[in-house]
Amino acid sequence: MKTLSIISCKGGTGKTTLALHLAVAAQGSGHGVLVADLDRQRSALDWRRERDAARPNVEEAKPGSLFTLQQAASRLGSDLMIIDTASSREEDSAYAIRSADLCLIVLRPNFLDLRSVVGSAQAVLNQCKQGVFVINQAPAGTAFMDDVTRALRPYGLPVAPVRIRERAAYQHSFGAGRTAQEIEPQGPAACEIGALWSYVQGLLWPCAQEHDEPLLARSA
Repeated sequence: MKTLSIISCKGGTGKTTLALHLAVAAQGSGHGVLVADLDRQRSALDWRRERDAARPNVEEAKPGSLFTLQQAASRLGSDLMIIDTASSREEDSAYAIRSADLCLIVLRPNFLDLRSVVGSAQAVLNQCKQGVFVINQAPAGTAFMDDVTRALRPYGLPVAPVRIRERAAYQHSFGAGRTAQEIEPQGPAACEIGALWSYVQGLLWPCAQEHDEPLLARSA
């Protein structure tokens, strides 16, 4: 059983959208997935209520119940729990980081988000957890994004090689309880999410990466 925590100190970074898109990608690659909705807005639960498909599972969660939820999910056959955290709640994030095998720190490429990731990165490092920055809502072009990547280097965590662009498909699908890869399987958003999940899966299950690569290649 692996646990992936999606964290950010800033609101509006797209944590929930990313968590649910990765959950569907993981489900599609054969994993049993539970999404733990730690955000008090319960946006992931709202998405689940709109969804026709039976999976992935989404459960309301509280910080102190994460371990119990992990154990219950494992007994029911899940091998991945994705925690969607609340913004600006350090205590909740601390629980999510403590429970995680991997933390994704989500940020947009702007000055305020770059400033806000310092605390999240330090919290991950303080708990000796594996963490990765994920740049969301990235603009087209590489020069500016290269500057953003360089600005993140002093914080001591790697930057995911896949950047998620700002695309209408993410929002259009979300309101219908679906994801971009479900409504446009061959679209650019689906390709981005597939590439990011492949990267994340390799970090969570490094020993299985070589075995999984042919399957990932066939599904790309």
